[in-house]
Amino acid sequence: MKLRPALITREPGGAPFAPDYGDVYANRAGAAAQARHVFLAGSGLPARWAHRAEFVVLENGFGLGANFLATLAAWRADPARCARLHYVALEAHPPTAAQLVEFADPELASLAAQLAARWPLPLPGLHRIEFDDGRVVLTLALGEAQTLAPRLALGFDTLYLDGFAPERNPAMWEPGLVKSLARLARPDATAATWCTARVLKDALAEAGFAFELRPGYAGKREMLAARYAPRWASRRHEPPCAYRGGRRALVIGAGLAGSLAARALAARGWTVQVLDAGPVPGSGASALAWGLLHPQVSADDNRLARLTRAGCAAALRALPAGDASLVQRRGVFQIAQDEAELEHWRAIAAALELPAEHARLVEGAQAEPLLGLAPRRGGWWFAQGALVAAGRWCRHALAAPGVQFRGATEVASLAQREGEWCALDAAGRVLAQAPVAILANAADAPRLAGLAHAPVAPVRGRISLLAEHDLAGLRAGLAGDGYAVRGGDGWVGVGASYERGPEAVPAERVHAGNLQRLARLLADPPAVLPVGFYAGVRAVSRDRLPLVGPVADEAAALAQPALRGARLHELPRLPGLHAAFGFGSRGLALAALAAELLAAQIEGEPWPIETDLAASLDPARFLAAHLRRQG
Repeated sequence: MKLRPALITREPGGAPFAPDYGDVYANRAGAAAQARHVFLAGSGLPARWAHRAEFVVLENGFGLGANFLATLAAWRADPARCARLHYVALEAHPPTAAQLVEFADPELASLAAQLAARWPLPLPGLHRIEFDDGRVVLTLALGEAQTLAPRLALGFDTLYLDGFAPERNPAMWEPGLVKSLARLARPDATAATWCTARVLKDALAEAGFAFELRPGYAGKREMLAARYAPRWASRRHEPPCAYRGGRRALVIGAGLAGSLAARALAARGWTVQVLDAGPVPGSGASALAWGLLHPQVSADDNRLARLTRAGCAAALRALPAGDASLVQRRGVFQIAQDEAELEHWRAIAAALELPAEHARLVEGAQAEPLLGLAPRRGGWWFAQGALVAAGRWCRHALAAPGVQFRGATEVASLAQREGEWCALDAAGRVLAQAPVAILANAADAPRLAGLAHAPVAPVRGRISLLAEHDLAGLRAGLAGDGYAVRGGDGWVGVGASYERGPEAVPAERVHAGNLQRLARLLADPPAVLPVGFYAGVRAVSRDRLPLVGPVADEAAALAQPALRGARLHELPRLPGLHAAFGFGSRGLALAALAAELLAAQIEGEPWPIETDLAASLDPARFLAAHLRRQG
């Protein structure tokens, strides 16, 4: 969980220097000029990205970001630039935002300030930073390259190799890592580096690259440029390639999952039709007036902690700034359920030393000024937590150019005809069709897709609405064994119930249960008056994680005995059909991330999360488990 931050000084000549490795960050003659000579020219840029829809750069060793900033400058200056530039960089010891500015090459100082203003917290995993309205996306993979490289899902067009010198940091150049990176090379991908060490040449040749030596930069005699040209097929699965089909999509379901997926595709130039049985967007569980957005924390940084960390970051990027009717960034306090849990959290806080802006353990008395009311005990304070109006977020997303919404439209069935997915009404008439379809209609999605191995159950939930003057002091969101929120529009809610089974729980029992939750959250719960309910039905999967990604061809998989025990990437998929459903109570935390993951998978872009996290969301995971049991 911990990242060791960069330690940077200046050597006598003024160049940024890493004492831990005894090496400078770039050639002393200038980082920007070295980036242009070695990495851009060595990769054939900007000519190679001219007029392309997408170009992907992968860098091992981000450092102070000089190579990225020089690439961004070249992209902005090129009238023939690619439509979308992805830059993915591995870095074990990230600098601080202040260091990015302090140690920037003078030629790159303005761009370094732009990067510093978007710089993420020093937390492991993948972090996305967007420039130029999302046409340039920097994905920072923070952590050890040997751990993260095998978990990246992308296809690169060029590879920048820029670690410290092999004798200073041999792990950055070792053959296993080079091979792990090479598996991501697209056909005709290139690589460039100032390093000409024999260990790297041998590793590149073994990984399928043909290299040549070129004149080096400044005082360095030679540099290395390479092209991916394996002499024989060396991998079973090719990396993702850019999408080349028709940019039309059909989305069924206009809750958070469907609305945000539609917006993500529209931002990439797609035309998207969204159908929903309800009359307006967010008619189902996403109609919630105000919900809480915050991550989870665990001692072992488990998959839920990693997913919600990435998901909240994606949500905060996607939510519009300055619209208090949609999002209120007041923070969220998560109270421990009992003293034993609080003691466990104290141990986690001491061990992990998390950035305070991400999560800070606060004792009960210290939490009152943050929360506005005294909680029953201490817990986690999430300074970046927010109150979000889910229904308004749906409507905001669907207002994007390129998105067309049709409400009060029941989809009775789904069929594939001549390469397009067709949504049909009860009479078999085509309501809408497109080469790509996304099922985001909650618990009804498995029926439409004909999936027998996508276990999702409807679970009713009710929130007790309080009088407008109740909980008047509550300033932030309050979560724990229950939830309390006071929106800026006077909406006050406490809940929520979790009602399984066909029989409705009497209203008085639901109110009583919600008020008991409030009593467990606050040290001195005030007398409040329930005045009504917000009711919704959650679609909850068996493992309580959503189903996001390409839909498996269950019939084909079950008919092939050889697939018993198959891994997820070996299962056949229905071309063009994708899923985004089963979010349960985690729509706010995960829907924006799911939308970005779907768009990346469809477009062939770098994924926003690691492959093991994507596998935990894969809609085929239950089918794969079934096949393993059959084997």
